[in-house]
Amino acid sequence: MPQVPLDDDLRSAIGLVAGRVRRYGEAIAQGHAFGIEAGEHTELHTLAYQRAATPIYAETLPWSYLSELAAKFNEAAAQMAMAEVPDEVAEPWETVRSYLRSATTALTEAAPGPPKTATPEDIATIAPTTPPVMRFGHLARIVHPDGARQLIEAARAVEQACGEDDECPLSEQEKSWMARIINGDRTLDIAEDDGYSERSLYRALSDLWERLGVDNRLEAIALVTDNGWLD
Repeated sequence: MPQVPLDDDLRSAIGLVAGRVRRYGEAIAQGHAFGIEAGEHTELHTLAYQRAATPIYAETLPWSYLSELAAKFNEAAAQMAMAEVPDEVAEPWETVRSYLRSATTALTEAAPGPPKTATPEDIATIAPTTPPVMRFGHLARIVHPDGARQLIEAARAVEQACGEDDECPLSEQEKSWMARIINGDRTLDIAEDDGYSERSLYRALSDLWERLGVDNRLEAIALVTDNGWLD
């Protein structure tokens, strides 16, 4: 996929933001993999979805953090709107931009204080992942699996167009599982430590093996080790 013609630093920052959006979608998809009953939202880049999700964000994250994030999202969306993107990436680019704009609008509407502002340089200071205290299980209950999948695919395409694609297909949680599996930890212990039932974790690992194209944990360990995905 051709890269978007932007200043190197700005292109890298947009890729960072897209990576965060992708991991957000993956965390929701993980909730579905654990058997959480899915919701109806299929377009996570819309204002309707973000208005439904904002109260869930605010359950665990302070408004000081959310307001600063909204400002950075807003600036990232503004920079994306000015870019002349190749046709191959135009649709996913617009999906991610709309996600950022909708999140900004919903957060600004609900925030108890005045909106904050950010600069292009501030975009690069966005953390690559959403804080783990986020209640992704609650988000999974309002999101349809197709919605999570479409957001993941769009964000990954933007990462690739920005030259920031993370080739490792594992989420941070999946990396943790694989590290412990390689270490010889029992599935039951991993499940209990992460707050899941053993059956739920077995199901999630089975889904992971299928996604990686392997048949069992020994093949998964070999694949992860050979590719250096835990380095």
